[in-house]
Amino acid sequence: MKRILLLIVVVAFFGSVKAQSDFNFGPKVGLNVTNLTNFEMNNKASIHFGGFANVKFSDFVGMQVELLYSRQGTRDKFHSNYNKKVTSVVRVNYLNIPVLARLNVWDNLHVEVGPELGLALNAKYVEKVGDETTKVKMHNLNTVGLSLAVGASYELDMGLMFSARYNIGLTNVFDKDIVGESNKNHVFQLSVGYKLNL
Repeated sequence: MKRILLLIVVVAFFGSVKAQSDFNFGPKVGLNVTNLTNFEMNNKASIHFGGFANVKFSDFVGMQVELLYSRQGTRDKFHSNYNKKVTSVVRVNYLNIPVLARLNVWDNLHVEVGPELGLALNAKYVEKVGDETTKVKMHNLNTVGLSLAVGASYELDMGLMFSARYNIGLTNVFDKDIVGESNKNHVFQLSVGYKLNL
């Protein structure tokens, strides 16, 4: 199912850019600041990396598709009743596919908005109490998720690209019937990429 969805996105995108001359692609990497709703935990810092491809349909409108490995989740720190430091982390790894409309609002500044398909790869709960660490695989993970991505990017003439984006989860990460409450991703991303012309 995951491979079929990925194939559909790739075929649709590259079909749309056929015969387009203003097409570029490249790598990108960046910082994630993530959380899960109703987990009553704190933000978790992590990374994302992958690649992008975009096409300009006119001076004002374009489209960008990305394929990103993204580490997400939430974390907390506190002291136990025995005054031991406790760190607990919910870690969910994704293969994310944003499909974004790009609007050129000023010079090389673009506003980006669109859906993001998330394919969950695995999930773990990690707890460290003092010097002891426990890792548990988390089940009841929804393997396909959907988010709304909103952000902006700026391109330098030399090819460097900088972007900031906020992804609002629209679907639950874990089965709501098992967890008991809605639990959606909220992800803030800062990225840097390098644009290559075809």
